[in-house]
Amino acid sequence: MSKLIENEQAKLLAGFCNTIAAAFLTTGVLGPVVTIIYGFGSKAMDFDVVILSSVICMLISISLHLAGRSALTRMIE
Repeated sequence: MSKLIENEQAKLLAGFCNTIAAAFLTTGVLGPVVTIIYGFGSKAMDFDVVILSSVICMLISISLHLAGRSALTRMIE
């Protein structure tokens, strides 16, 4: 395979990982925070569970972003 094709595949993989990371961050962290701030959720929401799930989603998001960055190291000059 040519260098150009391999570089494009690495960029596509990195972009995909970064997009999924952004989705995890938005839905797992920002969504619950906005729900708590504006009071959209039920009053019976357990604050500890919301914080724990937000931290887990943030860690998943960070790991996906780093996986995308590591995919860029495969690029050939």
